[in-house]
Formats: sequence, structure tokens, C-alpha cells
Amino acid sequence: MSRNIHDEVKFGFLPAKESEREYGLWDFIFVQTAFGIAAWCFLVGGYTGMVLDAKGSVATILMGNAFPVFLITPIAIYFARYGIDTFIGFRSALGYRGSDLFFALFAILNLGWMTIACFMLGQAAAKISGILGLGEFLSARETGAPLFAIIFFFLAFYIAYKGPTAIKWFVRIGVPSIIIILTGLMIMVIFVEGLDSLLARQPAEPYESQARSLATALEWNAGLGFSWLPYIGIWARLAKSENIAYSGAFLGLGVILNIAAVFGAFTALIVYFTDPTDWMVAIGGPVVGLIGLILLITGNFASAVVLMYSQAISFKTQFPDKKWIIAISTTLPSIILMLSPTFYDKYNVFLSFIGYSMAVIGGIMIADYFFVKKQQVSVRDLYNRKGKYTYWKGFNPASIVSTILSSIFYWSIYNPVADVATPVFNYLSASIPTFFVAGLIHYVAAKYVFRLDRDIYDVVNHSVRKEA
Repeated sequence: MSRNIHDEVKFGFLPAKESEREYGLWDFIFVQTAFGIAAWCFLVGGYTGMVLDAKGSVATILMGNAFPVFLITPIAIYFARYGIDTFIGFRSALGYRGSDLFFALFAILNLGWMTIACFMLGQAAAKISGILGLGEFLSARETGAPLFAIIFFFLAFYIAYKGPTAIKWFVRIGVPSIIIILTGLMIMVIFVEGLDSLLARQPAEPYESQARSLATALEWNAGLGFSWLPYIGIWARLAKSENIAYSGAFLGLGVILNIAAVFGAFTALIVYFTDPTDWMVAIGGPVVGLIGLILLITGNFASAVVLMYSQAISFKTQFPDKKWIIAISTTLPSIILMLSPTFYDKYNVFLSFIGYSMAVIGGIMIADYFFVKKQQVSVRDLYNRKGKYTYWKGFNPASIVSTILSSIFYWSIYNPVADVATPVFNYLSASIPTFFVAGLIHYVAAKYVFRLDRDIYDVVNHSVRKEA
């Protein structure tokens, strides 16, 4: 492991000092935008445009993305205040072992994000192969796309293994690339197609009712909005102030990212494709499409590298005695998901599952930090695995009860795997109300049922008075 990586792992584990917090507001917004605008934004917009018209798509994307981010962004204050990593900070609400389980969930879901990014890279490379006439094997979606996806994965793996210096270089290329794509193609879509024509277009694959289309599209977008929960702490600890962490996270993840999603919806309404690797060629033609595909590869490749590196660093902060190669190798299982388009084509199901899981954890975290603990947390005990956040055998019973009951609530009104919904879903959706259900149950259980926080508080105060 290089010295740079060693220093970053140490920095990631310990609370960030004031002198180490380098992000002002615009820097923070730029980082969120750089990480967030990638395959996932275009795809969720494309799915939305397949079931809703232009006005409905814009409203649903804004509500579905921005509102969940608004709900979970206050947690940025927690991480900015204490300068701690996500999986250290979550110990206060989930317990030491509970936070370990949350890291395992994060690692599994992160494999899904890497698969989405890499398979889109593979599809873009396969499209380029088709334009250049390199043969059916390399240009076919079933053969060429998985092959190129795995090749890009190992290239990203190597760069992530080399550490932060190489990553910063690729991010500097990736962000302008995505901006170029958005600017050029947005102009092309609006001025070539015409705004009136765009607003008049109808979706290609709506559900049986407008209410169901709205609720389902809202659920997809809410999944993306809630998905940023574990990443907020990673960046918020580097903000120069709590206000910067809060405002920067919301503006970057809850506002600017919507531009890419809205663009994806508009293009889906025009060409009836959800995937940018399809509509770039359909809208721009072979030449412009080829340039767009190359830029798309660059931007998503940078995101794939950042995802790998983030997972490896988080693994090292959880298990500092493990070698760096083991930490980075935790990303290898995603290759299995790249062998066929199956997982990629189920992106909407993946988003719904993320919306469910992160809504539950997000509701618990917000309720615990702001309403149960009233923003009073012992940093010393966060790092002492035998400290007061042991709760019951390393788990917080309140968070366990909340997780179980809110999960029952979610799955009783919507099954994202089978895409089966009850009538209630058409009016409420699922993940957003689940956030409130999880938060309320956790608050009641922690404050009035188990009361472990009060017991711990009383024990600590008694010990202090006794020592005095």
C-alpha cells in the first residue's frame, strides 16, 4: 500500500481536524456533482420518460430526487460537526455491530452501482465497435458489452489500486466530459426537436393508470435520492462548516443532478429509449453519437474508479489490519453481474430496493441524532467498541424494531421485484412514507420502550458525579 493510501486511510478513520477540511461551498457542490452525474441519473430519467409525459417527468424527478435528499441531508450536519466517517458515525444509532452490518449492505449495493457504471461503459464501447464495423461479436449487447464492461472494470481496478493521485486526474477529465455531453445534447434536443413538440409527446410504456405511472416513477427517483445517504458522511466531514455541508449536499445531489435526469426523460420521450448509449446515436447521428459515446465512457469510467476507491477506503477504516489489495478486491464480485445485461436491465428494481433500504436507515439516523439524542454524541465512545453504543450485544434494539416494522410496511404496499402494488401505493408511493414510519418507530422505541439512551446517559452522569 502506497504512502498516500496509508495517509488517506488514517485520515478517513480519525476525525477530520479543522485544518484538514478543505471544501468551501462551490468546491463541495462540484464534488457532489462530479460523483453524482453519471449513468444512474440518465437511466432514471429515461425510465421516467417511458411512463410519463414531459411535464409529469419534470415534476416527478424534482419531487422524487430532491425531496428524499432534503429529508436525509440534515445528517450532513452530524458528520461535518464531528469530522467522522459514515460508518463510524452510524454507530451512535445502530450500535457497533449494527453499523458493521450497514457497511456490509453498503458494500453490496456499491457492487450494483459499479455494475451499472461499467456495463454502460461496455455498451458504449460496443456501440462504437458497431459504428467502426469491428464485427458482430464486439458490437453485440450480449457479448461485446459484457466483455468491454469487464475490461473497463479491471482498468478502473488498477487505477483505484494505485491510489488518490491517479483518481484525481481521472475525475478532472470525467467531470468536464459529462458537462460537455449535457450541454451539447440538451441544446440539440430542445432546439432541434422544439419545446412545443417535446411537451406534446406521450410516453411509450405507461402503466394502466396515470396514478400508477406517477407513483412508480416517483419510487424510482426516490431510490436515487435516498441512495446518497452513506456517501454524504464521506464528503461532509471535509466541509469547512456545517452550513456548507448541508447546503452543498442538497444543491449538488438534490438540485443539479436533476438536470441530467430531466435530460434523460426528454430523450426517452423523443426516441423511446431509456439508455444513453442508444439515444446518443439516434439523436446525434454517427459522428456526434460517436463523440458523445467517447465522452460518456470517460465520465462513467471516472465514476467507476471513485466507487471502487470509496469502497476500499471504507473497508480499510472498518478493518485497518487488512491489506490494501484485499480491500480493493472486495469490488471483484461485481464482475459476476456484468456477464449479462440482466442486472443492468433491472436497474429500476435495483433503485426501488435502494430506496427501501436507505429510507429505513435514513429515517432511523435522522430520528436518532436530532430527536432522541438531540445532537449530543460522544465521539470517544464512537471509537471505543466497548463503549456506550454497545446497546444490546452491539445492536440498538430500537433500530432493529424500526427496521423490521418499517420493512413490513414497505413490502406490504409495494413489491419492487415483481412490480406489484396495492392501491395505497398509487397515492403514497413506498420509500418516502417508509422514511417517516422508520423514524417514528425508532423514536418511540428508543425514547419510551427500551430507553437505553437514557440509561446510558444516567450511568455516565452518575459515574462523573461519583468520580467528582
